[in-house]
Amino acid sequence: MVKKEAKIKREIVSVKLFIDSKGNKRVVAVKLAIPRVTKDYRISHFERAFEIDQEIRNDVRYFYTDPLKDKKKKKIKVVVKKNPKKSYIVSKDSDSESDDLLRLPHFQ
Repeated sequence: MVKKEAKIKREIVSVKLFIDSKGNKRVVAVKLAIPRVTKDYRISHFERAFEIDQEIRNDVRYFYTDPLKDKKKKKIKVVVKKNPKKSYIVSKDSDSESDDLLRLPHFQ
């Protein structure tokens, strides 16, 4: 079976973190390089993890470029939780202990 190419690709340029009481960091939202039009016709640079999950299901692909490594584009995935607001984002093929996605600039 041939995998079809995504119609839309969105670049992530910075991330919003949630840090729990143990100091674990999770990416809960991202800022995009180019804004998108939301379902209610607003223009937004920002997306939350559960919104990205829905977009990925609709064949949209998200990627970021690791600023410290080889400048390759890396795909992301959403770790979905029962409560959608607790979902978070990780690098799709991360083999490191500390996710490369955390190296991107942070926003509040």
